[in-house]
Amino acid sequence: MKNLTFLLILLLVSCQQDAKDKKTPEIEVEQLEAIGNQIDTLETYQTPIQVNSPLRPNELLFLNTIYTDTLEFIDYNDDYDYRYLIGNKNDKEVSLAYNWDWFDNEEYNFLQGDEIVVQWQLDSIAMPGDEEAMDIVEMALDAKKIASSNQPIQFLKRKNAYNEAVKDTISTLVINHSYLHNITPPEKAALAFVAYDIGNECEQGYDSGGNERVLWCRIVSALDLDHQCSQKQRSFLQKWFAKDIIALKKLESCPTIPNTATVQTTFDEILIQTDASKKMITVNYKVTGMNMRESQSWHYSQTDVFEYGPEHIMLVDTKKSDLTEEETNMNPDAAENIDPQLFVLALKEHILDYWKNKDYFDSIKITFTDNVLNIKGNEGFTLSNYDFNEMVINGTDNPMILYLTIANEGGGGGGNVVLEETYSLTVLGAEEFDIRHVETK
Repeated sequence: MKNLTFLLILLLVSCQQDAKDKKTPEIEVEQLEAIGNQIDTLETYQTPIQVNSPLRPNELLFLNTIYTDTLEFIDYNDDYDYRYLIGNKNDKEVSLAYNWDWFDNEEYNFLQGDEIVVQWQLDSIAMPGDEEAMDIVEMALDAKKIASSNQPIQFLKRKNAYNEAVKDTISTLVINHSYLHNITPPEKAALAFVAYDIGNECEQGYDSGGNERVLWCRIVSALDLDHQCSQKQRSFLQKWFAKDIIALKKLESCPTIPNTATVQTTFDEILIQTDASKKMITVNYKVTGMNMRESQSWHYSQTDVFEYGPEHIMLVDTKKSDLTEEETNMNPDAAENIDPQLFVLALKEHILDYWKNKDYFDSIKITFTDNVLNIKGNEGFTLSNYDFNEMVINGTDNPMILYLTIANEGGGGGGNVVLEETYSLTVLGAEEFDIRHVETK
């Protein structure tokens, strides 16, 4: 154990020294032999380290050891200091840092749903904003497609994400940018037509010249059609739907409804599938509408089928579900309108307050990663482990009081046990809660 601790200290010191010498570490792609047929394999000759990896849950992993896993490709995310490949493994979303060019290299230009085999290893990278702080991540070394997807591609979905402007976690639209790199003109026309009169995070701003007030919409911008109702957008649609009289009638007027409007609609999901042999494109989408003044919301799903040629497209079929309406509490301080992640963070702090009262608090190690709170003693044994991803939230007769139930796995060197802890949470404000322990089973 002492030798292991010494080796880890040497490793961290070495990583920190490298971080001081350069602002962003250069991650070299290791030259590998062709990926073979042996999938999900492991070679190991080193001492394992404790890393919680969704690629290999409940498995001891090793630094600088090459692993091979199969994933269902979702998308590339290049919006951060490091670029990430996003995939699905055992019905869980996983991400790996990568360092290759997929824009100009068809070998890595995967489509959503493709089955890929990835060679990766655990590696250390400098944390953005703190060059001396290091983190252990899954680093993709190489990837190869082994099966193509014939499923609909998810062009858009909703995801809760932190918004720096409002300093809060909000529901936001996520667009599949790797699909956009491969999109065909008919697919672009179909998506632009669907998004023409449905809200997609449209915000007021100025045109590219900074002179005129216009409406910038996420999908319109992603499709490179300028702002809502721009000449570029309308000319593109009028050209492609030139043979569709009904579609042209729709395009005569152009709605400009910002995301601050009292009554508005917005997408929850968009799926698109192309049958090149039949020259058909099918777009399935889910929509939520809301009237904030009346505290009402409604939902529906719709399927639009398009037929296309080399330079035209026509809407040939539409199927729309019945509307489902519901009363919605628009009070931002109501429990049902508060992001559950705030409950997670509040309960985490409540649990840590308990540990801070322990005499040996300074000797324990606390980590909080991917909503998992882990507390270890000075001997490295797990004292408590809370997976907030599995937390159950139950309502009560009082709409401002909730019950939070979570498993606590721990026990130290004597062997782990699992306890079920329940807490009451009273909402005092949008970010102010009173939490009390109710029972432990």
